[in-house]
Amino acid sequence: MTFIALDVGNTRLKWALYDSPRTDAVLLSQGAVFLENIDQLAEQEWKNLPQPDHTLGCVVAGEAIRRRVEEQMEIWDIPPRWVVPSAAEAGVTNGYDYPTRLGADRWVAMIGAHARM
Repeated sequence: MTFIALDVGNTRLKWALYDSPRTDAVLLSQGAVFLENIDQLAEQEWKNLPQPDHTLGCVVAGEAIRRRVEEQMEIWDIPPRWVVPSAAEAGVTNGYDYPTRLGADRWVAMIGAHARM
């Protein structure tokens, strides 16, 4: 039951494939590509990966980049799941007037830090 985590920043896409969607999961493979190269993921870096059973990603680079990543993920028969900041989650309150304006990467980092405390 593999799991791929995606972090799509403003410069690079970073990914990691784990043996399961758990905090103590074993890392199977990982990589990073500059955004100008994401259109080659399915034919290069992801070509020989086993199909993940689960996905979860953060995108701060915008909708156009997110769509390009989703096109590459079509090699797998699973729907991509993306983190979207909300007003509150897992004991953390988002103080933004418009919660979705907080970067998904920062939202996940705050929730993770809160969980570790």
